[in-house]
Amino acid sequence: MNQFKSLIFFIAFIGLFSCDSSSEKKKKPSPRVKSLSKITEPRNGVRKTIGDTIEFNVTANDTDVQIDSIQVSNNGEILESNQSTWYTNSESPGKKDLTISVYLNNGSVEKKRHSVTLLSDIEPTRYTYRVTNTYTHDPDAFTEGLFIKDGELFESTGNHGESTLRRVELKTGNVIQSIDISSDYFGEGISIVDDKIYMLTYKKRSGFVFDKDSFEQIGQFSYPTEGWGMTTKDDTLIMSDGTYIIRFMEPESFSEVRQIKVYDQNGPIDYLNELEYVNGDLFAVRWQTELVYIIDPDTGKVKGILDLEGIFDYSLYDRRIDVLNGIAYNEKTDKYYITGKWWPKLFEIQLIAANNI
Repeated sequence: MNQFKSLIFFIAFIGLFSCDSSSEKKKKPSPRVKSLSKITEPRNGVRKTIGDTIEFNVTANDTDVQIDSIQVSNNGEILESNQSTWYTNSESPGKKDLTISVYLNNGSVEKKRHSVTLLSDIEPTRYTYRVTNTYTHDPDAFTEGLFIKDGELFESTGNHGESTLRRVELKTGNVIQSIDISSDYFGEGISIVDDKIYMLTYKKRSGFVFDKDSFEQIGQFSYPTEGWGMTTKDDTLIMSDGTYIIRFMEPESFSEVRQIKVYDQNGPIDYLNELEYVNGDLFAVRWQTELVYIIDPDTGKVKGILDLEGIFDYSLYDRRIDVLNGIAYNEKTDKYYITGKWWPKLFEIQLIAANNI
């Protein structure tokens, strides 16, 4: 019996020793390579304005090494700089994730991640409006997309079980032609290329293509984001996804050609929704506001802001009303059209620069 007790004690002792050893191993910190340099300017995450000159200052942490040179790159492209100076005049706004390569005299290279956010250098022009005509609009239409083609008004509506694509008589508001979208989908923005109407849906990451005349579905496409608003520039579709990013898409494959990040002089403009391309500018309704942002489609800089405050008097209606979300432009008459979700009116407006009031 004593021998058995001794054996039990020995096993317990060995187990305790093993646990302590394991614990010690876990507590032992992993080795870290000591950085021989550090970035002192600019501060990581700093905000600058396009046109600013940014100086990169890197110092050595070790007196035994010296810095020979540095190289700054953005997404793999070397910035136009003389090693330590970045001239930002030709840059687009947005957060720039930089890689700073530090070349040391001992032959080693240290790569450091750093970010700088560039704000727009434009002070947006402020616009207000004048209502020139008011038309009837279907108060049951949860408007998501709106455009005019050859004088005809096309509209898409949302909500599960209520989503439609429709052709509307502008002056009466009568729905001339309409098709229902499957209740599995929440209809969103629409636009047109080569007599094909493209429609986004909200969260399914899938959209539809319809023949402009018959409304027959002739195709389907996918995308990696939510679908919000859409318009057309030449033969390229432009879509929003509720963020400050606008994507330019090739119609046949619906693959992304490029993107812009929408910024004014204070920061990114998110919640961008319904879109309309007008004479070289991109108009974007900002969700849950009465503001339409006028954007440079090449850079993403906000050029102007149209304030539609008061265009619809909610207090005059005792039924369901939702937010502004419909903008269309008739290039033949130079007229703009504004409506919203469940609005009973569609407004024809003229833009007025605020300093001309």
